[in-house]
Amino acid sequence: MKQEDRKKKSLGQTALQLIDGLVNNLLLFLAALVFLFGFYALWDANQVYSLASSSEYETYKPVAKPGKDELASFTGFEKLQKINPEVLGWINVYGTNIDYPLVQAKDNEKYLNRDSKGEFAATGAIFLEARNSPNFDDFNTIIYGHHVENGVMFGDVAKFAKQDFFDQHRYGSIFYNGKEHGLEIVEMLEVDAYDFNIYNPGVQGDDNRQAYLDNLLKVARHKRDIPLGPHDQIVLLSTCFLDVTNGRHIVVAKITDEVPKNTFHNKKSKPFPYSVFDDSSFGHYLSAIPLWVWYIILVALFLLLIFLIVVIILILYHRNDEEQDGK
Repeated sequence: MKQEDRKKKSLGQTALQLIDGLVNNLLLFLAALVFLFGFYALWDANQVYSLASSSEYETYKPVAKPGKDELASFTGFEKLQKINPEVLGWINVYGTNIDYPLVQAKDNEKYLNRDSKGEFAATGAIFLEARNSPNFDDFNTIIYGHHVENGVMFGDVAKFAKQDFFDQHRYGSIFYNGKEHGLEIVEMLEVDAYDFNIYNPGVQGDDNRQAYLDNLLKVARHKRDIPLGPHDQIVLLSTCFLDVTNGRHIVVAKITDEVPKNTFHNKKSKPFPYSVFDDSSFGHYLSAIPLWVWYIILVALFLLLIFLIVVIILILYHRNDEEQDGK
């Protein structure tokens, strides 16, 4: 009986060891899956941001020839219009990543998940309110864009909520009807998406327009001492305010005939891993490393992790075998 008991006990211990080994291996396998999923999610998000980056549209941007004040070359822009006839202009806010084509559909839903080429894109496009005139004949034109991380689309609009950023970024440009105009940023608002006193495009009548301007001034978080009247033209750049339900950030800018000079260096949204580096000297040093080198490093780290997981699994199996042989 004692020998049988010892055999039963030995079998029980072996079973427990096998179960323990299986559980450990299962946990390692699950950890590897979590890592792989996280790595893929990071890669996928970076792909989404990269495809929506303003740098992806540089070849379509109308450009000025040296020595000329007006934009003279529309070859790339006209090519984009042939791809998508609903492309009608271009907007650029100096010192930000906002440098995109403008589109307009018959409703405000289409370009929530389509890019300016008309193709599916979770980040959408920069588009005019459907009720506004495509020729910018209206007193107030509302322009929408998603708040996307890394400054993609209208992600940089939220930066104007900081006083320092608002103070340092005053100008931009807007191109429509074959001509470039200036933008002078006047106000920054934080409002509700259902505030129809603000989301009221194409206001008519001098009194109504003045009342509209007075209301903007009243609710402005930041503002400049720039005179606005009922005969001026303004644009409202609207995006989601993520910290508040139905919240919206709006940058209000005045359209001017004179195009201000862009004193900022070209600042484009950066791909991963550059997007995680700060502006410190070390961050600049890391940003100087070519992107292909970073991809090699990331792949090497990924392979190293897989190798370590395999080694750990083999060590556990070997340990279990030794324990069983010792008994």
